[in-house]
Amino acid sequence: MAKQYWAQIIELDEEMTPATIPGATDHEDAADSLVADFVGAMGGEITEGAVRVWVQGGVEKVYDWKADFTMPDMDEMGDEDEMEVEGEIELTERV
Repeated sequence: MAKQYWAQIIELDEEMTPATIPGATDHEDAADSLVADFVGAMGGEITEGAVRVWVQGGVEKVYDWKADFTMPDMDEMGDEDEMEVEGEIELTERV
């Protein structure tokens, strides 16, 4: 049976609802997936924070994260062009 990972963005003004992370292979993979979705949903306005990841009934880990994204020049894009955002998420496990 595959492990079911849960993750939650923490240390914000509002408490975020935990989410299951389908297909995650480990804690770091689950953290990276949730942070990427969160940063995308926030339009890149929030670029650092913390995320808590756990396996139901198992080990919990907390990571500090920092996201660095390069947005395309909107002036050079046409109406038909798809916007491609390049970025990197750095995770640091808290000990």
